[in-house]
Parts: sequence; C-alpha cells; structure tokens
Amino acid sequence: MIKIKDINLKIKHLLTSEAFKKKPLIILLRSIALLLLLLFRINVKYKVRFKETNFIYTFKTYFRSGLGGRGQYIFREFYDPFFSCGEKIFFKKFNFIDVGCSRGFFSMYLLKLKNLKSNGLCIEPLKEAIFDFKEILKLNNIKRIKIINGVISNKSNKKIPLYRVNDKHGYYSVFKNVSFADKKIRNKIYVKSYTIDQLIFKNKRLKSVEFIKIDAEGAEYEILIKSIKTIQKFKPAIYCEVTRKKNEIFNFFRRNHYKLFMPFDEKIIPLEVKNFKGELLAFSKNSKFSKIFSFNN
Repeated sequence: MIKIKDINLKIKHLLTSEAFKKKPLIILLRSIALLLLLLFRINVKYKVRFKETNFIYTFKTYFRSGLGGRGQYIFREFYDPFFSCGEKIFFKKFNFIDVGCSRGFFSMYLLKLKNLKSNGLCIEPLKEAIFDFKEILKLNNIKRIKIINGVISNKSNKKIPLYRVNDKHGYYSVFKNVSFADKKIRNKIYVKSYTIDQLIFKNKRLKSVEFIKIDAEGAEYEILIKSIKTIQKFKPAIYCEVTRKKNEIFNFFRRNHYKLFMPFDEKIIPLEVKNFKGELLAFSKNSKFSKIFSFNN
C-alpha cells in the first residue's frame, strides 16, 4: 500500500527538482500522464529527445519500485546532469562500460550520440531490467552492445548477496550499511560478481575502454580498486556516483593522476571537494582528455 508520507515526499522531490524549475508545465503534464498510465496499467513507447541524441524508450507498469522507468518517463532529458553536456567529451569512436545499466537509459544516450560510434559493455543484476533493455535495443535497431547479468565489485567469478537496501526507491547494493538503507532489509538475491579488470583483460569483452560510468549504490570504491589495470592502460574518463567512502575515492583518483570535475548547468566545471555530493567526472592528466580541459591547476 502506498503511504501518504511517501506520496508527499515524491511531490516535494518533483516540485524542488531542477527539471520542474526549468520546465514546470512539461514536468507536470508528464507526471499526470504517468499517474494515468499506472492507474490503467498501460505500457507505452515514447521518444526521448536530447540536443545531440534521441531514441525510443519504454515505460512499463511494474508493481515493484525501481523497475519500469518512472523517473525516466517524467524527467527524461533532465534525468542525469551528464546529459546536458556529456557529448562534449567524446571522440568519433569510443568504447564504454556501464556499471549498473538498469534498463539502459544512460547507455542509450551514449549509443545514439550524433556522428559518433560507440560500443558498450553493460552490467546489470536484475533480469527484468535486462529484458526491458534488450527490447529497447531492438526498438532502436542497435546491436553494438554486450550485456552481462551480474554485478561489478572487488570480487571476481563468485556469487555474492545483493541486498534490496531501499524498498521505496528500489535500490540494491552489495553492502547493507549504506546511508540510504532501510532499517530492516528483508530481501536479497545472489548474483555473479565480476571485476572490470577481469572482464577486460581475462574475458576480453572490449579491446579498449574510453569511458566508464559507475552507478553501484555504494560499491564505487571497491569497483575502482579492481579496475586499476584498465585505468592505468586506457586512462578512460570516469563518471562515478559517490555514495560511500568519499575520501578514499578522491585519494584513488589523485594517486592515479586524475583531475575531478562535475557536470553542472550544461557545463563541465572543476569539482569542489569540500561540499561535494553526487556524481563526479574524472579525467586523467595524461590522456587525450587533457586537450579538452585545463590540467595546469
């Protein structure tokens, strides 16, 4: 049963979002449409339009939160700050890894960038999300991608528990002690774990890696330390959510000669470490990205 408190929180989140401030009428109309779709259990296909990319996506009326693409349906081009400026960093051809790809919204953005060609390696633990992602790839006639059912962590070739740490938002994590976890965690599944170095050097899933996106609900640091061979060889740009071990992550990037930025208001700006919260964008000082951004400071 949906609680009144949860509804109030969702409304507050909507009204205080950057998307609502920029396009209040459109966001309101999408929210009303979403409620009607949920009420009448209607699945739909719709067009997602960005400045430099567009693709067909789907919304499905799953009962469980975290599936179906509710937030993506409402926010679309505002779903991630990276979408407003991400196209600026890429070269004509690039390979990417999408850790925690879910239903493929972020990957679709990368795969459909105008005048660019990308190949993707996507990892996702939930089979329902993978099923939807494959359907979306067919709708867009895209085959330049490999999908792995599992998680990325610091453990390779091993089944590990994945906890549904936040039932309201549908978040899963390999750690139970993340800050956004529910008081009681009742559900867990066992999934196969890989490391990025294993997939690239042992399993040879990609010949090179130019970009890595990490959305792992708390496992970011553990993923990075087991990606060190990939990072040192290819020096990819890394877009990483930071929800745990913030100082360790910052130190990891410093040790490996990366400079930190963040996407903000259609720009990529230097990251202020002191009050940082959210997603960072890291570029190696010794990579081709140094030609785009200033690394002198």
